[in-house]
Amino acid sequence: MPFSLKISKGSVVCAEADLRGDITIGSNTIIHPKVRIFAYGGPIVIGDGCLIEEQTVIINRGDLTDEDVVKFLKETETRPPQTRGGRNTPLRSLQVQSNYVCGRLLGDTMVIGEYNFFEVGAYIESMKIGGNNVFESKSKVGRNVTVGNGCVVSVYCELTVEEDLENFSVVYGPGNQRRKQQDKPM
Repeated sequence: MPFSLKISKGSVVCAEADLRGDITIGSNTIIHPKVRIFAYGGPIVIGDGCLIEEQTVIINRGDLTDEDVVKFLKETETRPPQTRGGRNTPLRSLQVQSNYVCGRLLGDTMVIGEYNFFEVGAYIESMKIGGNNVFESKSKVGRNVTVGNGCVVSVYCELTVEEDLENFSVVYGPGNQRRKQQDKPM
């Protein structure tokens, strides 16, 4: 399966965003400048109507090591144009005809549901995120966390241990306290 970027109708992806790997973006999703979405451990599918603000990082790391990640970033960075078939085509615009990264088979697909809001500087590695969630500024959600629907992860909260965040959960405060929302999202 070649690496590709699929952007659905009505979505806006700013040119300053850095997207690498096999990424599918649903309709009416907005991706702001300085967003980084890296699918180096497997594909990423982002649902309809999501808003991803500046400096947000969304990564499907898979089981790759930090050294593999650095190698992936170097392999996929923009390079000076090279001739291929009589045309000058930047390497970044060519499809990579392999489903291997750094000698490893691409892993599981990261799935992000519909109408999620990622505020400035959120860091996301969760492989499964439901719909109608809010990830506030500088929040961090690790790979082994599954996020249900209608959840809020507040400013500077970090979820890094394996857990399933139930529907309508709110994580807040310095100790990552939990409560259930009284008002459900639409």
